[in-house]
Amino acid sequence: MNNLPPLKPLISFRAAARYSSFTKAAHELNLTHGAVSRAVKQLEEFFGFDLFERRNRRLFLTEKGKLLAEGVEEVLEKLKNVSEAVRIPESKRRLSVSCEPSLAMRWLMPKLEDFRLKHPQIDIHLSTGGGPIDLSAEGVHLAIRRSDFTWPSYYQCTTIGKERIGPVCSPGYWEQHQHTPKLLLHTRTRPEAWTDWKILSASPIETDSEKYFDHFYFSLQAAITGFGIAIGPEPLVYDDIKQGLLIAPYGFKKTQSDYVILSLHDPETNADMRVFVDWIIGKLALPSI
Repeated sequence: MNNLPPLKPLISFRAAARYSSFTKAAHELNLTHGAVSRAVKQLEEFFGFDLFERRNRRLFLTEKGKLLAEGVEEVLEKLKNVSEAVRIPESKRRLSVSCEPSLAMRWLMPKLEDFRLKHPQIDIHLSTGGGPIDLSAEGVHLAIRRSDFTWPSYYQCTTIGKERIGPVCSPGYWEQHQHTPKLLLHTRTRPEAWTDWKILSASPIETDSEKYFDHFYFSLQAAITGFGIAIGPEPLVYDDIKQGLLIAPYGFKKTQSDYVILSLHDPETNADMRVFVDWIIGKLALPSI
């Protein structure tokens, strides 16, 4: 125990290391700048070396500071998970999952009842968000994302499926516009989707006009009503195609992106995470329509 550093200052050091700022760390922890500075100084006196370099009024972790920050992050995250496990009744274990909004609304949420029936002891807490995520700060165990951005090297990445996209529209719209110019439906969250598909496909589409929506969810709903033709990631439109609400007249093409699950720890080391990841992979294995 004599080799352990003073534990309370580790909280301040972790925040200061994350933000490279005593001021931001103090704001997060509801402390004063001086309190955070003193906590870091206490640790530096314990170890006998500097944890930060101060250059041009900015903070930079030293090499040993980086090593300590990585270890503290891992230990405190494990402690948080153990604390959650101790507090939550054994009959109901909480698993926090973040998912891209359109994928959550059109694909994941309608299927969660199936997971609940199969694994009633696991309580899925679903939140939505796209792109980069701070898993530790947001308290998220698993984040379902497209692999179109760079995440921290210490994140665990589990590939769950290849993305496939294709133009989709209502049967009535296709019947009316199959041989005439078409209204293309775009999404502002992924404005390059149509360009990506045109590069992947040799099928030209003559354009009449274009409309923009905030998310795939809205552009696909517009396509269902016969408003125009949208780009549809396959999982988001699979059920609608089976029900005859949409058709994919040009089929689907694989993009350069994968669907992935990001986590701080290997899902294989946690039974609940492993069960959920295996279930997700099974649901993404879509049979041919």
